[in-house]
Amino acid sequence: MSSVAVKSDVLVTSGDDECLKVEGQMCVPGPYQKMLYEVNGGHRISHEGGGRGDCGVERRARSPGGTWMWACWVTAALFLLTVNGAEAKSVSGFLKTSEKWAFLTRFCFLSHDGTFSFEVEYNISYATQKILLYYDSETQWPAVYKSSKTISPNNQSKTKPNSCCPSIQSCEEKEAVMKRGNNQIINLTLASVNTECEVVRLPGDHAYYHCKGSRTFRSARERWWFIAISNCQSTKGLELRYRLVMTNGYSYWYKHFSADEFYILRTDLTALALQTGILFLSLLSSAELKSRQLLHTTYRLYMAAVVTQLLGLVFLSLHYARYGFNGIGIPFSKLLGRLLHSTSTILMVLLLLLMGKGFNITRGRLRQTSAIRLTAFMCVYISVYAILFVIEQQMFDPGEVLYLYESPAGYGLITLRMLAWVMFLYACFFTLKHYPEKFLFYIPFFIFYSVWFIAGNVVIITGNLVVDKWVREKVVNGVDLSITLLGHAFFLFLTRPSAANKNFPYHVRTTQIMALEVSTTGVVGNNCIDAFSAHPYAPDITLPTPLHHQQQQEPRNYASSDLFLVSGAVEMRPLPAPKSIVKEDTSFPHHSPGNTHTVFTSSAAPSLPQ
Repeated sequence: MSSVAVKSDVLVTSGDDECLKVEGQMCVPGPYQKMLYEVNGGHRISHEGGGRGDCGVERRARSPGGTWMWACWVTAALFLLTVNGAEAKSVSGFLKTSEKWAFLTRFCFLSHDGTFSFEVEYNISYATQKILLYYDSETQWPAVYKSSKTISPNNQSKTKPNSCCPSIQSCEEKEAVMKRGNNQIINLTLASVNTECEVVRLPGDHAYYHCKGSRTFRSARERWWFIAISNCQSTKGLELRYRLVMTNGYSYWYKHFSADEFYILRTDLTALALQTGILFLSLLSSAELKSRQLLHTTYRLYMAAVVTQLLGLVFLSLHYARYGFNGIGIPFSKLLGRLLHSTSTILMVLLLLLMGKGFNITRGRLRQTSAIRLTAFMCVYISVYAILFVIEQQMFDPGEVLYLYESPAGYGLITLRMLAWVMFLYACFFTLKHYPEKFLFYIPFFIFYSVWFIAGNVVIITGNLVVDKWVREKVVNGVDLSITLLGHAFFLFLTRPSAANKNFPYHVRTTQIMALEVSTTGVVGNNCIDAFSAHPYAPDITLPTPLHHQQQQEPRNYASSDLFLVSGAVEMRPLPAPKSIVKEDTSFPHHSPGNTHTVFTSSAAPSLPQ
């Protein structure tokens, strides 16, 4: 096999007066690893992923070409796990289409160290095919790629002609936006001066072209580059096998990563370490709470959110760590990691709504209407998340740089998150109104998690409208993980089982709630299942003592039992009935006004003097 190495440097001036340089040099990507298939715009494309290897070619055969809420949750998860999505920056495959122009892949190259290597084979009867290199200037890729599959509301204007970039439809027009002297057009023929090509003869008067080469990119900033194939003189379309490797430098942390993905692996690993620390501390807290019989359902829900976030980070880190080696990673691991991250967010939303309503804090159960509304809302919330992932995997066009939330489902999720915040505000307001003794917990809880709800939407909207596409993925990933991490850390701080923690929300033990649940009246001692009594470590009430007992009785210490300190023997006195039982307030309808319950006194408690 003969080989010719030609190197040419050309300066290209873009529409915004940037200097771009495309350099040609010889190199060959590594061997195949696996075959993936996708359908792109009606073109049948089979992709094989491979890692970047040393110069040289390894020739081998290739083949072408609540109960209901939990039910909603499980159904959505199973549905999402059936969705197949794959992306790779080392791609190989077989393309056959009746069109004269077809898109292959895209990559965000660094301003100086970006390298594109290729190896192509095609039947000589399809000559002459060309590789086209477009960049993200308005006069380049946006001008030639008008895909009806693009569903982003922000990109709808690109499908219409405009004064700057008129609509381009024909193959010749799509090639005309580039100049051959810029090295953006790679002719796959023997006559090409910057590509190594040869004709391979087969028995039966069959022959095909085998071409290989590479390009390096120079620009003032990171740019998205889009790779297409064309043959405007063809009467039967395009057909070729290809192997492409796109890299940024030689470091493990950068080589196979697109410039918009830089630092994602390190960000995920840092978040994983911090999340592990939060899980460890929450396990210590849960052990202490369990020993005090204060490990309530809401805290278990928080633990589930922490664990799912940790698992999500494990799967995401596994994908990106593998991706750093071969440019392919583990696409299913990435999808599963993102799904678990979304599950953690959903669990936190549910937790905040439950605690806003006072569940496990001021009441042992929700009213039936509240439970139904909350279940319906969470089912819709989970379903919209599921639709969001399906739209991304099945409908997003790889020829467009789109964000996960750039879809109707994404904007629907923003609306639902704002609705969840309104529900959270409403619940906290009325809980604090009727239980002002809980203000030490609810004030910081309300302020911080209001910011948490709003920050999530700000990240989504900013990512859609403000952040540049060549930095968006890494910026949004870092901010999103930070918001999630802070939400988990603050809840851990707010509910730490310490005597010094004046914000601690729980004061009724799990055994007391179990007794309330099995009680026929829903009332045991000072507590009602729908409305707990006041804080037990508040000062005891002063009761009158008969005159004939004042001289005989010694002073009694009616101290409260501290939840976190071991104290001496004390005498407990039952508190008055819960105020919600005797309260005639229609705005807080735990029960019908005027319908009070009998309050039973524990047999172990001393009888009140007559």
